[in-house]
Amino acid sequence: MVKWKHVVFLMLFFMMIVTVQVTTVYSEDVISIDSGTAIIPEFSEDTIIKLNGEWEFYWHERYGSVDFHGGSGMVEPYIAEVPADWRSYKISGEELPSQGFATYRLQIYLPETELGTYKAIYFSGAASAYSLSVNGEKKFQNGIVGASRAEEEPANKSEMIPFLAESNPVELIVQVSNFSQRRAGISEPVLIGEPEEIIQYREKSIIYRSVIVISLMIIGLYHVVLYLFRKKAYSFLYFAIVCMVVAIRATIIEETLAGYLLPFLNWEVATSLEYLGASLGALFMTLFTYTQFPRDMHRGIRNGISLVLACYSLFVILTPAMIFTQTMILLQVLVVAAVLYTLIIYIKVALKKREGSYLNAVATFILILLVINDVLFYNDLIRTTELTSVGLFFFLFTQAIILSKSYSTSFARAERLSDDLRRLNASLEKQVKNRTLELEMANDELFVTNQKLYESQQSRNKWIRNISHEIAAPLTAIQSYTRGMVDGVIVPNQRYTQLIYDQSKYLSRMLHDLHDISEMENNQIKFSMEKVDFRKFTHAIYEKYKWDLQKQGIEFSYNDLLSAEVDELFVRIDPIRIEQVIVNLLTNAQRFVGEDGKITLETVMGKDAVIVKVIDNGIGIKEAHQKQLFQRFYKSRQGKLHNGAGLGLPIAKEIIDYHNGEISVESTLGEGSCFYFTLPSDK
Repeated sequence: MVKWKHVVFLMLFFMMIVTVQVTTVYSEDVISIDSGTAIIPEFSEDTIIKLNGEWEFYWHERYGSVDFHGGSGMVEPYIAEVPADWRSYKISGEELPSQGFATYRLQIYLPETELGTYKAIYFSGAASAYSLSVNGEKKFQNGIVGASRAEEEPANKSEMIPFLAESNPVELIVQVSNFSQRRAGISEPVLIGEPEEIIQYREKSIIYRSVIVISLMIIGLYHVVLYLFRKKAYSFLYFAIVCMVVAIRATIIEETLAGYLLPFLNWEVATSLEYLGASLGALFMTLFTYTQFPRDMHRGIRNGISLVLACYSLFVILTPAMIFTQTMILLQVLVVAAVLYTLIIYIKVALKKREGSYLNAVATFILILLVINDVLFYNDLIRTTELTSVGLFFFLFTQAIILSKSYSTSFARAERLSDDLRRLNASLEKQVKNRTLELEMANDELFVTNQKLYESQQSRNKWIRNISHEIAAPLTAIQSYTRGMVDGVIVPNQRYTQLIYDQSKYLSRMLHDLHDISEMENNQIKFSMEKVDFRKFTHAIYEKYKWDLQKQGIEFSYNDLLSAEVDELFVRIDPIRIEQVIVNLLTNAQRFVGEDGKITLETVMGKDAVIVKVIDNGIGIKEAHQKQLFQRFYKSRQGKLHNGAGLGLPIAKEIIDYHNGEISVESTLGEGSCFYFTLPSDK
């Protein structure tokens, strides 16, 4: 119910504005003008009379009062309806072109009681230059009337011309030329009345336009400021642009107001701004509507309307008025189409009962009616006046109301959220107490879990102690050799010294592996993950261990098969642990190659992963044994003496599993083996 009250109020407000506009144009008195003679039977002080009717018209002639009084060789006048575009006149059966020049003449007979008093003519203008004479005296000149484009200087200004009515008839002569635009001749009513009434009429018209212009500019500047505070809210920017271009167009349409506010504009620029006001206004009104209801407006249609109107605006900017004014009908079609599509959108959202949709629909419907009025008016099909600026003012006024309502709703929502926050803070202390209790309970559970982990750790340590017999053999060998040397049973030499060193080295490696296994079992081993350039990383490992392997007579090579399209290929790894894996694989390969052994470290780019291969030409591994290689304490009997405790490959598997990779082996007995693992690449 409240919504419809708003609609009724706004419609009454709008009708008041339209009534003021229309009553400033029309007078109550209608007189008869026949064959260039106007007879005014009576003249009241508060009446303005329109001199509409049959005027004398002389095509391609520039006659003055002297020519009509004593001149010779004058052509017969054509009786023309005024106001009207002279393109609607037919002389000798042919329609007149827009370009040319002519003379209008009207003889006015006033009541005898009005003779000897001052009267005033209000001339709204003629396209595109004119001069006006009363009783043989030139009273006003707008631009320069010429017989060609080079001679003419167009201008567009309305003027009040006072004169002394000494006797009947009062002769009114208007010379007009047009070589600059589409319209031509006297297309607005010529008014006569008391000077005070004419001044009041003109001031009323200026005040009416000024109110609209100033209101639109204030609304536009206000929304520019809003946009500066919220750069992402493009609706403010589009709305501001529509307000400003409509305000500029309304100023230019009211010639007297334009003369006061924009005296520096020449006729060509002013005409361009008038057309741009229509095209850009429709363009940004479409964009503004899209920001309001993006789900309801088809993006393709929005883009099409915007592109066409933008191209037309560019056409107006780049061409002279004589060209772009010929496209008035095209502009009218484009504007009507844009406003009509906007009306369809607003009706659609009104049916969905969206907020503000009723006001939008009513305002747009009124706007489309007034746009149609102007289309008919500018094509001389009806005698009203320009009302689109009024409709746009009403439309923009309703949008301002809707935006204000939106702000009010947002503010109310913010107040509700603030109240909710206060209530939430009031209960925060209780929530903190509850959370503290929950944390204490969680801490107790954590203590129990830690106890279980401790017991598990003790169990693992016991397991490690139970496998200590694995080190008994090398330890016994070391003790035997050293005791023999001490007792003099064994003569110290290079052979026994090397055996003792090898056994101690084996023992050290096994203890290190057992330590790693223990930490992995208890999830205590720490991985320090970092982003590493894998190409540089693997090449550095190759350079680090190349000398040790080659010193043992092994041919060690590096093969980089990573993508050549990138200089850097990053993976996220613990570089120390991955180096440990590669070293384990190299050590494993070293045990299985002969005197002419060859080991290759190779990197390959796989699908979303890098692959590291350690390839040897050793004795190979039986297929039945390959699946057992990564089990703890599994030992191959095919390698060299002391081929390990069987922990290196299981440790490598644990490390690769932590990196979300895979490790495996391919081997052919008698040809060699290829141990490889994968690591996910860092995208």
